[in-house]
Amino acid sequence: MRHPLLYIGFLLALLSGALAVGNLLADGGPGAAPWTTWLLLLADLGTLAVLLKLFFRAPAASATSSVATPAALRESEVLSLQRLAQIVQRGQTSTEVYTVLLESAVQTVRADAAWLDLDANHTGTDDTNATQYYNIVPAQAEALRAGLRAHPLVEGEHVVNDLNRRPGFLGTSQAYRSLIQLPLRGLHFNYGTLYLLKVEPGTFNREDVSILQTFTGQAVLSIENLELMRASLANQRTQEELKIASQVQDSLIPKNLPTDNWFEISSHSLAAKEVGGDFYDFLHLPGRRLAVIIGDVSGKGVTAAFHMAQMKGIFHSLMQENPLAKNERDKFPVPSKFMAQANTALIHCLEKSSFITSSLYIIDYEQGGFVFARAGHCHTLYYHALREEVFYFDSAGLGLGIIRNESYEKHIKNQFYDYSPGDVMVIYTDGIVEARGGSGTDEYGEDRLKLRLEESYFQEAEDIKNFILDDLNAFTHGFPIHDDQTLLVIKFKSAQPLP
Repeated sequence: MRHPLLYIGFLLALLSGALAVGNLLADGGPGAAPWTTWLLLLADLGTLAVLLKLFFRAPAASATSSVATPAALRESEVLSLQRLAQIVQRGQTSTEVYTVLLESAVQTVRADAAWLDLDANHTGTDDTNATQYYNIVPAQAEALRAGLRAHPLVEGEHVVNDLNRRPGFLGTSQAYRSLIQLPLRGLHFNYGTLYLLKVEPGTFNREDVSILQTFTGQAVLSIENLELMRASLANQRTQEELKIASQVQDSLIPKNLPTDNWFEISSHSLAAKEVGGDFYDFLHLPGRRLAVIIGDVSGKGVTAAFHMAQMKGIFHSLMQENPLAKNERDKFPVPSKFMAQANTALIHCLEKSSFITSSLYIIDYEQGGFVFARAGHCHTLYYHALREEVFYFDSAGLGLGIIRNESYEKHIKNQFYDYSPGDVMVIYTDGIVEARGGSGTDEYGEDRLKLRLEESYFQEAEDIKNFILDDLNAFTHGFPIHDDQTLLVIKFKSAQPLP
């Protein structure tokens, strides 16, 4: 008669498997199910496989002891298997999996000694846990290893019935005569080797090897599932951290755009990843002036977002009133001076492989004009209402962080321009003009952007922005965004207030 614990094990495994299948269906199907549901189902299938092997295993008397009954042996095997199979469900450690495996193997075949050699590179253990011993000192194990390395078992051979008669051990008197050697092979790695020993010769058989192979297979499955679970949890933590970073970055992007009787502003910003390196900001200055900055940090992701926050801080720090200025107009740096100072500040925190492109505009409503400097950023697109002409400003300038000494100031120039009522300024990052569509290699391009402004300049700033974005989205339909996108539209109102 089979031991009742086997039936209980079958029932528990079936119930757990049914629960996992129910969760898969409830989650919307296999594609929507979380990792943990799949891991539970895999562990249950492994448990059922071993229970079946134990159920149909013929009772056999031990060659070294007649104390333990077959029923007691089955109970020990089932309990060991349940401990092994449940570890992955509880999310415990790789070291515990191997400890339970060693204990279970020893109990199942009633070994007199054993050890488990592990590869610390693939098992999830550290060097201190890379070998586990049972009733054998490391020196004895090393002597046996040396003999087996000199005369290894052929592929598929796992049992040595008498070590004293085996090459590599001839002429020695071994304390343990019978040996089982089982590799722990996974889908991609060999995780280690299990060695089991008995004092008497000829005491291991094929049935012992068969049940132990099932145990080692379940252990490897548990290890691989634990690694998958750890990777999934690490990915979840990363996603949570990126979500927080995205929220922080979102808080740095201006939500309330400047409003005035002189102009309209509309903005758009979209990151290619959870966080991005594009930035823009506004700052009101005395004397009816507005500072507008836009920029793009090289690279993507968290590092670019970090430098974006640094640049925003530099903008607010440098665009402060200088109390030592001799006149009102010099209290705030002109754009070229700002870029030179920003370049000096970034030298100490920007990696040598990174740089930032940027443009700074200071719009003066009393004077009816603006001054700007371009630090390697995209050319400004402009509509001149009096001339009814759309063009790009042709201005020179070098990105921040490319030259890291005082000579940088020679590579940045101010450009002055008088605006007219109805003029439109379009400022953007390269994620707009380099957006891909068509065949997948075509770029949106400056020419297409210029055409869209020629078709929409008469509309309000918000409508011009939406017109451009609608065309951009139609062009890139079906293709993922590969770079951060930022677009600002500034329109000087047709009816300007009196100064």
